[in-house]
Amino acid sequence: MSEVPGTDVELRRLGLLLLAQVRNVAAHVTPAAVIPESALPDAPEVAEWTEPLRYRFALRVRIGLDADLSADEVVRRAVEAFTTGGFDIVEERRAGTAAARVVVTGSRAGFRIDVRVWPATGDVVYAGVTPTVALRAPRAPERPDPVRTAETVEPGHVLCYECDGLGWCPACYGFSWVVDDAGLRQSCPECRERRVCPICRGAGQLQIARLRRAERAFYPELVDPLVREDES
Repeated sequence: MSEVPGTDVELRRLGLLLLAQVRNVAAHVTPAAVIPESALPDAPEVAEWTEPLRYRFALRVRIGLDADLSADEVVRRAVEAFTTGGFDIVEERRAGTAAARVVVTGSRAGFRIDVRVWPATGDVVYAGVTPTVALRAPRAPERPDPVRTAETVEPGHVLCYECDGLGWCPACYGFSWVVDDAGLRQSCPECRERRVCPICRGAGQLQIARLRRAERAFYPELVDPLVREDES
């Protein structure tokens, strides 16, 4: 796949915008908290296993509440901050194995920011993600050159009946994945990410002497004429 010019710069711009938005929310919710520059990772993460892959920046910062700031007040301020910023808001109360928490989520233009509050422990987590961006243009899988042909098959061998000499998996062409109807990458059901043909295991050919009877049926030139008459 070829790179799409400017997409890496655009993704980094979105990451910095996310950092700025989280800082704005935190300044209203927990004014004493400092969201450092290092909260934004140096590199994006894979967000969608599509073809091509789509990436996003994500950040997460945990802070402790000041003694004079209650969890209920944090939730109220989070809703207020998102409302002022023009975010769509969802508030959820979630049970946890250690402690229950309240999550206020704001979303806008592909950005999502969570303010997660643990009333029992006084912890607050700011977490956010950017919209996703494909850094490369899509490319249809290309069939590689076969490892064996009729001219290069070794004596005493025949081309593999499954891949016809390709050697690589004939379903994914050695990529280890295929794309489903929704455009998402799925583990190749044929080779199960082994990349090579499951019958010849990458050789592109099979030894005649080791072929089972059912396999010999794929090669009419190898079937004994008497056997064919008996089966007819």
